[in-house]
Amino acid sequence: MEQTSLESTLCSGEKVWYEYDQESDLLEVVFKAAEATAAIELTESIVLRFDWETAEPLSLSFISFSRLVQPAEYGENHFPLLADEWPDEAQEKVWAMLRAAPLNEFLQLGSYAPPHGRQTIPIAVVKRPAVLATAA
Repeated sequence: MEQTSLESTLCSGEKVWYEYDQESDLLEVVFKAAEATAAIELTESIVLRFDWETAEPLSLSFISFSRLVQPAEYGENHFPLLADEWPDEAQEKVWAMLRAAPLNEFLQLGSYAPPHGRQTIPIAVVKRPAVLATAA
């Protein structure tokens, strides 16, 4: 089994640890080595673990990482955020974490408004960390 472990410093100055398992194509980005008290499935392939009391992100898991960062025919792949499935009491915390460092160094938020839809769909693009340019 091929596994890559790297430590890096983000633009924000924070240290992160990358654990990439090539066989399962799973990337785990650890911001702080602590036990998570909450987890939210951001998309079908991205899970956020965090401390519920402080709303501090602890890690992001990218399932099928190489697919998430694979360019589409006309640009980047966008993935719908599962915001409708997040518990009401978690909504504010999760949105605040997504807009701030360190999560905004890995996910770019956006939205899509279907032409005949009544609701805007929140979406995200996975930013490929430069430190993992050869991993996936």
